[in-house]
Amino acid sequence: MLPLFTSEEMRALDRRAISEFGIPGMVLMENAATRLAEFLFQEVAPPEDLSVCVFCGPGNNGGDGFALARLLFLRGAEVEVWLLTSPENLTGDARTNYEICRTLEVPILQPDSAFDIDFQWYDVVVDAIFGTGVLRTPEGIFAEVIEAINDSELPVLAVDIPSGVDAGTGQQSDPSIHATWTLTFQCGKPGLYLPPGKTLAGEVKIVPISLPVSAEDMLATKWFTPEPQDVAALFAQRPPESHKGDFGKLLILAGSQGMSGAPRLASLAALRSGVGLLKVGVPESIRAEVASVAEAMVIGLPQTAKGALSASAWEQLEPLLNWADAVAIGPGWGTAAETAELLSMLLTTDKTLVIDADGLNLIAEHKLLNRIPKGAVLTPHPGELTRLSGQGSSCTHERVEIARTLAQKYNAVIHVKSSASTTVTPDGSAFVNSTGNPGLATGGSGDILTGMIGALLAQGIPPAQAAWGAAFVHGRAADIAAELLGEISLLPTDVIAAIPQVLQDLHRELQ
Repeated sequence: MLPLFTSEEMRALDRRAISEFGIPGMVLMENAATRLAEFLFQEVAPPEDLSVCVFCGPGNNGGDGFALARLLFLRGAEVEVWLLTSPENLTGDARTNYEICRTLEVPILQPDSAFDIDFQWYDVVVDAIFGTGVLRTPEGIFAEVIEAINDSELPVLAVDIPSGVDAGTGQQSDPSIHATWTLTFQCGKPGLYLPPGKTLAGEVKIVPISLPVSAEDMLATKWFTPEPQDVAALFAQRPPESHKGDFGKLLILAGSQGMSGAPRLASLAALRSGVGLLKVGVPESIRAEVASVAEAMVIGLPQTAKGALSASAWEQLEPLLNWADAVAIGPGWGTAAETAELLSMLLTTDKTLVIDADGLNLIAEHKLLNRIPKGAVLTPHPGELTRLSGQGSSCTHERVEIARTLAQKYNAVIHVKSSASTTVTPDGSAFVNSTGNPGLATGGSGDILTGMIGALLAQGIPPAQAAWGAAFVHGRAADIAAELLGEISLLPTDVIAAIPQVLQDLHRELQ
């Protein structure tokens, strides 16, 4: 599990490294510059063939830039530094590295405007303008240069974080650097995994700089991103003597008249995610359509006059609930009052629930949040989150904060679906998913995720792990399918078809 550290947490680690461990800031800066130089030599060109433009700002990020420029210069690369502030504004280690560059006669220029810079002479641009500690909108020469860098069409290497991006939230200033790569030091930062920072950062690489980070530090943070090995551990290889009863029993309650696709997609996804036994409860009128999923046991249930699940289905559901290890509810339900009555009864179960779509809308409309059983997984998209909480936001970071409040208040796991889907737990931890693409912005994608989470819950995986594990596989399956078919043409069934390859790849990574 990769912990993500906010700007404040990183500054605390820096201070402790210097004050408690006696590691000079210059050593950390030198280590950072060494990693940056190694990256450029490996990814762009060897030093004798490399021409680099380094833009430096007034803080330690600029100091990293000066240290890098010195290393490049001494290795024989062509390098020019453009300093975007007065040298008098440089202090501490940044000033020291500036003075060393001056003594070595590394070219240091100061532009009066962005028009002074001719990008045609360079192979790559290094953004060392603002670091993780600078939270301000670029103005004046800073804004001009950032816009010019973005217009240059050159590859851009961002130092620690793209200038203009908030390391804690991923929010961007106008303008902000659009990086090709971001080398971030020692630890990941939430802003590199949350939009729009996720897009602006390009390819993110975390590089060590000998900054001491303890296990206690990693446990204290509240932001994480699951790695492949974390997810692979949830899909354990099966012993030879296994039988179907070893891998859980899932009950899916989904669908209504005209919405038979939801239970079919959820069922197929659950089966591909390894559940041992699956029963699907649907309104009687769509039972035959859903029964096309041959591996599922499909049960027709009493329905309303308009074809939604009726409260009168409860008598038939009680033995099914007793049978199940976990229950997935809500996809394709509709919002009939009788279905809300049934939901109210379902919320009394002691089985672990995953609730999606109209299940969430009914909870919001009928004020049933306080009846959510402990450990339930709720999977709202932004609109459903707004209806549940009464609060809305276009910012992923703010949605996570809203979800944190809900998770803590109702002792539930909230998986907020977005371009950086995030699982939030009752203790306030947030697990940001790193896989997926816009091809998932298609009706039915949420039904797949619900089935996958339900399958993991039925196999005994704890709720939070089931949510972030399913989200990772769901997103990676979409990435594999998009490579073959493109994002525009991607269908939910294409994603389901790619799940087996994802699971095979994950197990290979563990070997």
